[in-house]
Amino acid sequence: MNENTVILSVCIITYNHEKYISQAIEGVLMQKTNFIVELVIGEDCSTDNTRSICLAYKEKYPDVIKLLLSEKNLGAMDNFYTTIHNCTGKYIAICEGDDYWIDPYKLQKQVDFLEANEETSMCFHDAIIIDSTDEKAGNCRRYDKDRYAPVEDIIKGGGAFCPTASLVFRAKYIKYDYPDFCKNCFVGDYPLQLYLSFKGKVYYINNAMSVYRTGVINSYSQTYLKVDYLLRMKILMSRLKMLDGIHDLFSNAYSSLFVSQKVYAISIEILHIFLSLKFINIIPLKRTINIYMQTFYFKQKIKLTLFILLSTLKLFMNVIVSKISFFSVPKNYNKLIKRY
Repeated sequence: MNENTVILSVCIITYNHEKYISQAIEGVLMQKTNFIVELVIGEDCSTDNTRSICLAYKEKYPDVIKLLLSEKNLGAMDNFYTTIHNCTGKYIAICEGDDYWIDPYKLQKQVDFLEANEETSMCFHDAIIIDSTDEKAGNCRRYDKDRYAPVEDIIKGGGAFCPTASLVFRAKYIKYDYPDFCKNCFVGDYPLQLYLSFKGKVYYINNAMSVYRTGVINSYSQTYLKVDYLLRMKILMSRLKMLDGIHDLFSNAYSSLFVSQKVYAISIEILHIFLSLKFINIIPLKRTINIYMQTFYFKQKIKLTLFILLSTLKLFMNVIVSKISFFSVPKNYNKLIKRY
């Protein structure tokens, strides 16, 4: 192997992260490895000082940083795939612009494991959770020891099971044969985790080596409830189709878990309509569900509808138990949709 070959590419996408982007970049630059690492940053036309900060780092570390400057705002997913396809390493690590790494040997540990275990497609680890004031709010500790994660746990995790800034995976799986139903999903972490769990084993390292920041203004959970409802229906449909696509790849294994995820996604929308009292949104939601189920047999439709009603009732009871007002979106609603 050529000594100048990039073994791992770090993918950072960023938009209006001026408060956080330096910490994300420094977490990459501090990595101690016996292989070459490149940092590929996709800067998505920020309206704050994020771009100037990235340019300053690029000027200081021209041999390490590859900076992609979009001419117009691409949006998170287009920016992500553009950045991914500019990565040249055998492995890819992800660190979004508002997260950061805290262990200088993180990449070395993960690449060492992947190099020694060819059947493993992805490696992830524990992460510390902090809130908008940088106070610790918890951990993403999934197990009490290093171990392989069952596919079932990744499906049930809904995208929140593997902290995004903890992921290191084989680049070939997303650069060359990543299916359209994953690319077209409006959220990237869940389909990525599911697809990689199909392509190989997923290994967990019980060591907190990154920090996940919650409550960031431009994060998905902060903006999802504010988007146009018709766009939300497109997001819902893309998620349902993605789950169907992954389910087919697994030859219809884990059927009950995939059905549960689809039911949950729909139930969350129903719950939001009732909590926000925007009952007019029932019409586009009903239309979306009908389009999705148009190829189902009658018994399948009845069964899925029953599951949706029961799931919605369960979520609604959780709201009651939590003593949340029915007349506004609950303050902790983001926790309910975290796995969404």
